[in-house]
Amino acid sequence: MSAARAYRLEAGEPLPEGIVRIAHGRIDHALDELRGKSDSSPEEAVHEARKDLKKLRALLRMARADLGEETFRRENACFRDAGRELAGVRDSDVLLETLRALELPAGIEGDLRRTIQAHRATGGGDGRRTAAAGVVAMLREARGRVDDWPLERDSFDALRDGLERTYRRGRRDLRAARAAPTVAALHEWRKRVKELWYQHTLLRTLWPPVMQAVGDDAHELANRLGDDHDLAMLVDWLRENAEAEAEFFEAAERRRTELQVEAIALGERLYADKPGAYVRRLRGLWRVSRASVRAP
Repeated sequence: MSAARAYRLEAGEPLPEGIVRIAHGRIDHALDELRGKSDSSPEEAVHEARKDLKKLRALLRMARADLGEETFRRENACFRDAGRELAGVRDSDVLLETLRALELPAGIEGDLRRTIQAHRATGGGDGRRTAAAGVVAMLREARGRVDDWPLERDSFDALRDGLERTYRRGRRDLRAARAAPTVAALHEWRKRVKELWYQHTLLRTLWPPVMQAVGDDAHELANRLGDDHDLAMLVDWLRENAEAEAEFFEAAERRRTELQVEAIALGERLYADKPGAYVRRLRGLWRVSRASVRAP
């Protein structure tokens, strides 16, 4: 990936320019994927484009205070709706990947796999192409608006509220998931964790060892919560669409329990700080990083 498309603020880069560059980079990457201008398969292209849309929303949330509510809400809704357009064509791919990871006996897995593949075949490639074309149009319009985003401040104050909000909501959702680990509660928490991961990726040049360590923890946590959610969706889908063996449901429940225990342990560590302390630490890293760039 070219430096211009890198999903990170460069050391000493003016903040408004960096945010615009990053937004252009993610939109351009998603457009290339959906237009078939990459080495990705059609399935991989949708997956990559959806990741770009999530990264764009994390960028918006981080810069929300400077963007203003009107711009933030408009662009967040655009990228959210684009992601939803692609979500349906990704569902069957996720079901198959999740089933494979469960490592069931070959006979049980084979029967369930054929059921999912038959369902995916009914959608064909037309649904994928139609969704991709619609999202391409949405992203082309969005790209044209990026240069007009009202970004002015080249300081940590432009990011502080957004970073604190992401972290605070993650702590809140950890408490909710720990108290009642429903599918909905765990999924909401996962969204906040992914935002934290992406925002640490954006800021990793502040102090790479520290930012990378927290980002890696958030990545690991997001993966566990994502695997748990995918298993829950697979269980629900098979209950409605297939006659799965009891062995499948038992294996899925065991794995979900393991994932949730691991997730809560990781979450306790990741969200050990109070939001104010978390943001003060990032402010300190920002100041040190900017001072080191200015030093002769």
